[in-house]
Amino acid sequence: MTSSFPPADAVKSPAMPVGPSLPWIPLGAGVAGVLGIYAPVVPAMVAEWAAFPNLSHGFAIPFIAAYLIWARRERIAREALGSSPLGLPLVVLGLAALALGSLGGEPFLARVSLPVMLLGTVLFLAGARVARHVWAGIGFLLFMIPLPYLMLKSLTYQFQLVDAGASARALSWLGVPVFQEGVFLHLPGITLEVASVCSSVPAIAALTALGAAYGQMHPRPTWLRATLIVAAAPLGFLSNIVRITLTAVSVYYFGPVALDNVIHKFNGTTVFLMTVVLLVALDAVMLRLATRHRPR
Repeated sequence: MTSSFPPADAVKSPAMPVGPSLPWIPLGAGVAGVLGIYAPVVPAMVAEWAAFPNLSHGFAIPFIAAYLIWARRERIAREALGSSPLGLPLVVLGLAALALGSLGGEPFLARVSLPVMLLGTVLFLAGARVARHVWAGIGFLLFMIPLPYLMLKSLTYQFQLVDAGASARALSWLGVPVFQEGVFLHLPGITLEVASVCSSVPAIAALTALGAAYGQMHPRPTWLRATLIVAAAPLGFLSNIVRITLTAVSVYYFGPVALDNVIHKFNGTTVFLMTVVLLVALDAVMLRLATRHRPR
């Protein structure tokens, strides 16, 4: 005589694929809530990305941050969800910074609180074991936030002077007669200006983000990833000096027509590509040194 009722495991099996996702619903709702709170803050920041070419890297940052988290999805899924009390102070801090920035007319403070709020939410709703896999992606969002205008303006002018001075010295080494006067490079028959758009400062955030993203693309020792992040901005500065110097040398030998070359007109792209090449070379050298000195 057989029973007409199905086995117990047959009854439970249809619900099994749904079960593991249920604990993640509060975290998803919390992150969605944070993004909803910051909905009034983001559009103005996006408008700045669109208005200023040196900030256009901001469009790519959220996608790169999402990829950094997505690439660790299997490790995240293996972690047991919990709750960390450290998350609540971060949430409170983020909310306070958002309120002060919005009411006080300081958008930078309001914007920079977004990654703080996201990390606090993950810590509070998912625990430290999950947060350790996503903090890099969340922290990467800082690179999309433009610096305050007054700070950026001051830094830009100071680096214009540094760029002009370093380029003048390089030109002298190459035998090109040059006289530096502030941000101006006086060559025989023509004067070049290291303008604000030629400064390496506006690209620092993008280049640092480049170093951080490049370091996360493949498994590397932590010290090497940190080296790539720290080295990205100086390498970008060096690339910009090379670009300005090559432009000045071209003008000296070929005249003003050389200002229409690709290196000068697409200065941001040129610096970016040169920095990528230097980062790849540095990475290869450091990996080789690390392999050579690895204990056997």
